[in-house]
Amino acid sequence: MQHFTMDGFGGHRSRFDDIRLVHELVDELPARLGLPAAMPPMLLPYYNGVDPDDCGISAFLFLAGGHLTLHTFSFRECYFADLVVPDAFDPLEAERLLRTALPVHQADIHFVRRPQAAFPEIAVQPEEDFGPHLLVNIEDYSGPQDMDSLFARFDELPHRIDMTPIMRPYVLRSRRPDGSRWLSAMTMIAESHIALHIEESCGRAYFDLFSCKFFDTSLVLPELLSAFPGAKQTTQLISRGCGYRTRRTEREYEHARTKAWLATRPQRGGE
Repeated sequence: MQHFTMDGFGGHRSRFDDIRLVHELVDELPARLGLPAAMPPMLLPYYNGVDPDDCGISAFLFLAGGHLTLHTFSFRECYFADLVVPDAFDPLEAERLLRTALPVHQADIHFVRRPQAAFPEIAVQPEEDFGPHLLVNIEDYSGPQDMDSLFARFDELPHRIDMTPIMRPYVLRSRRPDGSRWLSAMTMIAESHIALHIEESCGRAYFDLFSCKFFDTSLVLPELLSAFPGAKQTTQLISRGCGYRTRRTEREYEHARTKAWLATRPQRGGE
């Protein structure tokens, strides 16, 4: 499973809040990379968050055996993208397409193949970073394996781990060009997203929980491992938006920027 992440800081608020632009990006990016989409984009404009500063747009699209998610935060002028798919693709082209549509001054980008490789080990710092991303690779998956039971599991899961759902789950089956069949589930939460992809032919599954809210892993992880059991479960907790607390756009800076023109006025007396 190829997993690409991009955390962008310091862009244009009008772009991050442009629902047509975000729709076009989520719709076109997989096609430009040669990745088969399994549904049209789903967009959720978000303006009533738990934290008022976290308004923006959450968007996702199921690929055959994977997903593309994009969370923009227009007030903070940052965004977080994930591309998870079994197919090989060019991560440099994925970065280029994201930067073209949503230019940023700074970006953190990672690309790994799960479960063979892990993301870089970067300590999670709740006082500095945006939030944790919990990844679980599951061998011989034995959890819910039909659409109804998987929907029910995802419907109850946010409440079990103290997250805030902003939509009911999406569950679908897809077939890849190689004939493999996949069962996928996704739900958007105010904190970001929860997703699972099951390769039905071999019983391998890939789970991820991305949250802007820091949580107690010792409490959340047992719930997740119980909800999606398997013969072998390997986990990794990574940090997203490293340095977010200092890299995000702050109101004081913006207010000063809007008044910068005052410094160009001639002084009294022609000084």
